[in-house]
Amino acid sequence: MLDAAIKAALAGPYLRILPLVLPDGRKAWLKRAEQLSGRMRLQKGSGAKGFARERAGLHLLSGLGLPVAPVLAEGPDWFVTPDLGPTLRRLMWHPASDLTAIFAAAGAALARLHLASYRHGRPAIRDLCWNGEAVHFIDLERFSPVKSDPRGLALDLLTFVHSLVADGLTAPEGTALPLQQAAIAAYRAQAPGIWAQAGVTARWLAWLPALARLNPSSREWRALGPTLALFRPDPG
Repeated sequence: MLDAAIKAALAGPYLRILPLVLPDGRKAWLKRAEQLSGRMRLQKGSGAKGFARERAGLHLLSGLGLPVAPVLAEGPDWFVTPDLGPTLRRLMWHPASDLTAIFAAAGAALARLHLASYRHGRPAIRDLCWNGEAVHFIDLERFSPVKSDPRGLALDLLTFVHSLVADGLTAPEGTALPLQQAAIAAYRAQAPGIWAQAGVTARWLAWLPALARLNPSSREWRALGPTLALFRPDPG
């Protein structure tokens, strides 16, 4: 069933990411190397290199038992992964139940990744999925198979927390704060040393929020100050 769906999708027009709906109702995703040209290639780099990084990262991290999407099938310039449920951003923006346990699982999953000395590269909550049982990472196009130093892990953590804060700015009122707190508490419980390193990095970046006035409509810029404030040392 999967082979037939893949063959039909590859025979059609190019789409970088394409959903595959199988006869038994299961859903999967076909992902291909991004085709870039001109200015976009200059801005984003080689689509083939990003694709290769992601596929290698999925295989490496899956082999280590870390929570990434498993590769179901692959070819020279494509691979297929199962649908792993909604992203955490979608859940935050459209809450239907208590999500604190899910966001705590996300913080713990990132801590597990970092304690293995690997970083995602861009662990925004739109790149984490919940399948009803566990959180999984997707979109590893910025992944590196080289184990990271503490500063690199700290930047990865800052990216995650910044995403929690930025996407929380447009979540329903009262939704975001307990989810942010749950994710952060779970991470800190497992990886306090990396959290402390991120606090040092946050102090180096203390000048960044002043630039938010250059683009006051951007939630990413507006989230910088509140994000860095979360890494200030606890009083007492």
